[in-house]
Amino acid sequence: MAFIVAGTMLSFSGGEWSDKWTVGPFEVLKDFDQADVVKAYLTSIDGLKDGYGNAEEPSEDGFTAWLTLNGYIIDVERDFRWYVGNHDFDPLIS
Repeated sequence: MAFIVAGTMLSFSGGEWSDKWTVGPFEVLKDFDQADVVKAYLTSIDGLKDGYGNAEEPSEDGFTAWLTLNGYIIDVERDFRWYVGNHDFDPLIS
């Protein structure tokens, strides 16, 4: 896994095909190793229960929130997401 340094602009992505998603950008506030923060996040939710009494499952939102709360990343204050179409290039002009 990669070592990510402070000052990096970081986005997260997942899914595939029509379910592909991207979240970010975030600014990295302190250096970290990907493997180390994933392990720490999973350890932090181990044994937690959701509102129904089920084991808390790891999630993209939960991981991003954990990184934020633990001082690894912060939302970039000024960013703009420009929708440029679904299957064809059709930029939305606001």
